[in-house]
Amino acid sequence: MRLTALLLLASAPALAQPRPPRTPGDTLKSPVVGENGVVTFQLYAPKATEVSLRTEGPAPFANQKLVRNEQGVWSATDTVPADLYIYWYDVDGVPVADPRNNATRLNLSTVRSLLEVPGAASDFFAERDVPHGQVATVWYRSTVLGMPRRMQIYTPPGYATSGARYPVFYLLHGAGDDDRSWLMAGRANFILDNLIAAGKAKPMIVVMPNGSVSRAPGTRDPYPESFAQEIVPYVERNFRVLPGRDARAIAGLSMGGGHTLAIALPNLDRYAYVGVFSSGFLGPGGADSVAKAYQGAMSDPRINRLKLLWLATGKEDFILPTTKATLAAFDRNHVRYTYKESEGGHTWPNWRAYLYEFAPQLFR
Repeated sequence: MRLTALLLLASAPALAQPRPPRTPGDTLKSPVVGENGVVTFQLYAPKATEVSLRTEGPAPFANQKLVRNEQGVWSATDTVPADLYIYWYDVDGVPVADPRNNATRLNLSTVRSLLEVPGAASDFFAERDVPHGQVATVWYRSTVLGMPRRMQIYTPPGYATSGARYPVFYLLHGAGDDDRSWLMAGRANFILDNLIAAGKAKPMIVVMPNGSVSRAPGTRDPYPESFAQEIVPYVERNFRVLPGRDARAIAGLSMGGGHTLAIALPNLDRYAYVGVFSSGFLGPGGADSVAKAYQGAMSDPRINRLKLLWLATGKEDFILPTTKATLAAFDRNHVRYTYKESEGGHTWPNWRAYLYEFAPQLFR
């Protein structure tokens, strides 16, 4: 009893401390999405001298300056087409995520904010009233890399109760990103939910590993080895996957597309579906030089027994010359493939659209 009283007396000064005064930022909402795509951004920064919007990829509000009111609230309003946008504020030269927005995109070095504007163009990746799959965060110990590693694994609606086995699709991210990127910015789980609910895609397990590995310049990338020796065996031990190449697909964007080719082409007996988004033969010396390392695989008759080799790149994508050089190497070796050249560049709107088009072609 005496101890309790002493503790209460000791804490009394702290409890008596006045609360910080309330500010307009306490109740601020941002972004506010109104009718017809009218969006208002708001930031309480009374000591700032200049605030602008920045975006990853094109957006109508990119680089727009915000205007300050007497209360120190900066705001900007624009009409924004339906889509998912990655944005942040530039506050006197300092990048700042929107503090009033809980929707964030994290990668290896930054925290950005997400704006989703509903409409027909964003409906395919929206969270809709359909059965949803589950996403599990999985940790495993990599002896190849000498460290603990993480991946995200999507299981389709009904997985927990069906007892059935499912095909598995390995989906790889790009440079600077990690295993969460296909969920946060790519909306992969919602895309699969919506496709499966509409009967457009087969129910499947989707594995999204962390493909970022620190290594010295000029050294061999150990990730493909870790993928084959650790990730695939872990998934096949711990999840109900169907056996065999016909039940296994792999695709990736940018760096992940390079990883896809490095993993799949030397293992044509293990994968039947291969997707390369905004990528190609990546490595020192360019695509023509790297293609020589895959000459054996491209000359292997089994490469044309792939059920799908699908590539897509945007017309404004800086990686387009690499993709074209990769296609030329395929042509020289009479490799059959499907190629899509879309509008736009090296951006998530393209990669979400590619996933939406690629996934329904799997496991048919």
